[in-house]
Amino acid sequence: MAATDDKEPQDAQSDGGRNQKHDESYKSVLSNVANFLHFLKKYIAAPWMADISADDIELVNKSFVTAEYSNIDSDLIYKIKMGGSDIYFYVLVELQSQVDHTMPFRLLRYMVELLSEIFRNTDKNDRERKDFRLPAIVPIILYNGDDNWTVVRTYREYTENHEIFGDNIINFHYLLFDVKRTDETTILSTKKMLDIVFLFDKRRLENKASTEEVGEFLEKHTPDLLGDDALALLRWIKHFVYKGVLLPEDEEKFKNLLKGKGDKTMKHALEIWRDEMIDEAKREEDIKIARYFKDKGISVEAIAEATGLTVDEILQM
Repeated sequence: MAATDDKEPQDAQSDGGRNQKHDESYKSVLSNVANFLHFLKKYIAAPWMADISADDIELVNKSFVTAEYSNIDSDLIYKIKMGGSDIYFYVLVELQSQVDHTMPFRLLRYMVELLSEIFRNTDKNDRERKDFRLPAIVPIILYNGDDNWTVVRTYREYTENHEIFGDNIINFHYLLFDVKRTDETTILSTKKMLDIVFLFDKRRLENKASTEEVGEFLEKHTPDLLGDDALALLRWIKHFVYKGVLLPEDEEKFKNLLKGKGDKTMKHALEIWRDEMIDEAKREEDIKIARYFKDKGISVEAIAEATGLTVDEILQM
């Protein structure tokens, strides 16, 4: 299946750590159906979302972000049943300080690739029926940059002389969630795991939450979280703030925060962190080996087989 820039769409769970900062932070949090449903109903809050339940939502295991944006973007695709039809939410997680004014065109490319895949995977007889319709796609951008979002909000505005043509040209309006400019009172109106994530990130962007203040912040805002949510939040903090590596004193701090959540949860958290650190060390070694053999002219396919890295990762070295 050809995606934009002649790249294959990347499997959301098998892209080999292509963009671990994003995949282990916002993407991992929003890949949880309950978190995503909370995000839709509280922070997007369109009237037609009111009757959506967790049973209606399915995470689609695909990514359409192209190689040129893989270090700054991550995407999520959800399929939702509504009134007997499928609709898709295409969520682009935009984790960079400066806005990118090409965003409307980038969204168009990604959505067309998704529609193309759906069209190709539909039986030819079905898609040639008079009443066949492609599903709706709702584009959403989650932005956590410092700069104000000044990108045009519709594709029509990205088109030269759009005033002349009215409805005769392509158009869509994307939804925007801007972490820094979301009112804190709105965030704190509920205190679910996702709310605490947004609150911490907002305060970080406003220089009100330093790495040193993580423990104090969590002690204040996480007492009501259940074990699994507390664990998920601490994992997000670990990757987002500590870049995946906990110093002994930070690990002790997290141990203390997990007290009262149950010994099983604490043990599970420490086991996960230990395994992740082992995996990260192995990956760093695989990258060194791959670079060495690539310099020696060994084929990328052979290197990929030996190291477990993807061909795309090796080609980009």
